Amino acid sequence: MVFDIDFNKYRLVDLSLEVVPNQTDPYRPFEVRPGRLGDGTHKFDIINTHTHVGTHIESPWHFYGKGNTCTDYPLEKFMGRTILLKSNPSAGQDRICLADVKQQLESRRGTFKILYVRNDSGQKPLRFDMECIPYFAELGLNLFIFDSTIEFGQGLEDGRKFHDLLMSRDVLFIEFPNNSPDLDRDEFFVFALPLKIKNLDSSACRLLAILER
Repeated sequence: MVFDIDFNKYRLVDLSLEVVPNQTDPYRPFEVRPGRLGDGTHKFDIINTHTHVGTHIESPWHFYGKGNTCTDYPLEKFMGRTILLKSNPSAGQDRICLADVKQQLESRRGTFKILYVRNDSGQKPLRFDMECIPYFAELGLNLFIFDSTIEFGQGLEDGRKFHDLLMSRDVLFIEFPNNSPDLDRDEFFVFALPLKIKNLDSSACRLLAILER
């Protein structure tokens, strides 16, 4: 039986960052040049890029240099019910603490497999206390999506702990989402399918959300 989505009741939101060839940051390049295939039809040669350009999924191999890559997981890993964690520090605070996180997520434990952490403040970067990270790791997530203006802890060592605590439990990261203000619901369904290229630490993806109208 083929199912259908009633777009009178639901809408799609593209959460992917648009990459413009030859107009990217030198640290995250995407350089191309036009060419031709053998039959004279057109192509583009990708001459300089890497696996962390645009919206992308990071596998444990990215952090450990061994273990699973994106093609080692079933497709179900990359889709599911998602909760939006809105992040805005409490009055008098300059960062997000564990109590702020638990207030939104604790009552929903076990009901979702994907978490989207959005920066709802004017702070860039917006920091989360490190005590939040073990809590995230205990939620049984498949995917952890977060805005690029968010940092967990402070400094390189905290960044390594953040990666290790989640990736050691096979939680995959999605970095550089876009259009998060278009998420006007706290719950929605996400698809984020990686390219089927073996043995890469990370993969570009098209990140989509389905929301009730």
